[in-house]
Amino acid sequence: MKAEEHRKRDQRWKAEKELEERKLLWEQEQKIMFCNTSVLDETQKAYVIAMRKHIASAKEASVKGGVSTSVQGSGGDAEEAESLM
Repeated sequence: MKAEEHRKRDQRWKAEKELEERKLLWEQEQKIMFCNTSVLDETQKAYVIAMRKHIASAKEASVKGGVSTSVQGSGGDAEEAESLM
């Protein structure tokens, strides 16, 4: 009985963690996609544009049944992009 309760609790925790990660990723993508590039220098602007292309291609791949849409998989770029904004 305890093992079953523990398993269910573990499943709920994993589901909540995954939901939080998706929410964070969504927020990071929104910041990048809707960033006002007119206030950025040329290097920052180029980076944001490249990240937008990366996000768009990842979303397109996920719609077509491709792989993960994670921006974080690109070497921490999402954190760097957030520091630009």
